[in-house]
Amino acid sequence: MALPTSANEIWPYIEKWPFGVLSFVTPTGESRSAGVMYKVKDRSLFVLTGCDTWKARHIRANPNVSMTVTIQRLPVRVRMVPPAVITFAGTAEVLDVDDVGADMKEALTRGIDDMPNTCAIRIVPKGHFVTYGIGIPAMQMRHPEKSLARVPVVGG
Repeated sequence: MALPTSANEIWPYIEKWPFGVLSFVTPTGESRSAGVMYKVKDRSLFVLTGCDTWKARHIRANPNVSMTVTIQRLPVRVRMVPPAVITFAGTAEVLDVDDVGADMKEALTRGIDDMPNTCAIRIVPKGHFVTYGIGIPAMQMRHPEKSLARVPVVGG
């Protein structure tokens, strides 16, 4: 096992664990975050939300976001080692749910046809993935210098 060195090593973790914390900024500059379930397609994350939710309104005003994905590697009862994490900055866009493609709409809505006032948020990572505990033995996570990696989002 080794720390990741490419985006290709990171994406399988993001694709496997469909929960993360999406952080955004209000129009008055206050930070906010929300736990979200997401689906991945073409190296973008998609979130279903109400069109009038705080996150949709704030992202329309400021598309700069941050996302943190937690990777639970051990049984929950093992508390001495935290979950591994992947965090990244990104650009988000609020879309009509019909504009994400039929396959993504089906995945996000789980086949429920009647979801009025619903939209999707597309999150595109930028810059670097910053990881903690990805690709290393769990007990090595006690040593931050051996657990941290910074990997460009673009490229293999």
